[in-house]
Amino acid sequence: WKNIAGWSTVCPQMKIIPHAASKNEKDEYYPVNMLRNIALDAVTTSHVLVVDVDFIPSMDLHETIQMALDKSDTATEERNALVVPAFERITPEPCVTKEDCAAYLQQNSSFIPHSFDDLKKCIIKDKSCDVFQRTINWEGHYSTHSDSWLKQDWYKETDGDQKQLKSIDCFDSLRYEPYVVIRWCPISDAKSSPSPLLSKTKPVAPYYDERFHGYGKNKIQMVSHLRYMGYTFSILPKGFIVHNPHPESNAKEVWNNVKDNPLHHEMDKLYPQFLGELVEKYRVSTKRMVGLCKQRKK
Repeated sequence: WKNIAGWSTVCPQMKIIPHAASKNEKDEYYPVNMLRNIALDAVTTSHVLVVDVDFIPSMDLHETIQMALDKSDTATEERNALVVPAFERITPEPCVTKEDCAAYLQQNSSFIPHSFDDLKKCIIKDKSCDVFQRTINWEGHYSTHSDSWLKQDWYKETDGDQKQLKSIDCFDSLRYEPYVVIRWCPISDAKSSPSPLLSKTKPVAPYYDERFHGYGKNKIQMVSHLRYMGYTFSILPKGFIVHNPHPESNAKEVWNNVKDNPLHHEMDKLYPQFLGELVEKYRVSTKRMVGLCKQRKK
């Protein structure tokens, strides 16, 4: 509580829900998806941005998302995931402590790009920003095609005047795990009850699978779930998020320590089992599901 005291004054729009962790809910058993579901149950808006806490939004992200949603086709928007392009700030030297990482932002308020122009300058001119994890996990965000996005290639070519957001016709890798905006409250209930908690109708999007814990596979399972439910994926123009550097978490250290800890093996074994369950549950036609691109990046 010491670290969050006063946040209600600094960020009045932020709601903090305390969770008393058990002895087992640490490091490898950190209940990340259970905590995400607790947060989803507290949602009072029509949509949610599924994002990790170590990302900083561009200054106009909320307005950009709202504009994109306002222009979307109501008939298809309920089962569409709006991809928010993700980038990272490259530090001159890796920071090994929270204080070292925080110092970058404290000493330079523009260390994290705030606007689209800031981001372009950081990537193209300064070469100090890049697509999130491009060098260590190219598959994670490649299908967003951020290079084209930076050239403002945001809309489909249509005969009419109405601009339509570009959609992702296929995934370049099934390891694609973008951060997305999804509808949470059903359209039919949005006017009468903005929160699923106050509605008799279940949320549109699925909850996270709480069998996934610690580090690894806990986020991509949600993206896969959306795919098997027949979701489409379109890309948000102009708005973005940037990863704020931080030291490696204890949970990730456990994930990487395959010699002494079974977490990596357990999650790797659970994930294909989970995919098999989705196949059985939805039996979705491949024509309705975003598939894998034929020409994949090597």
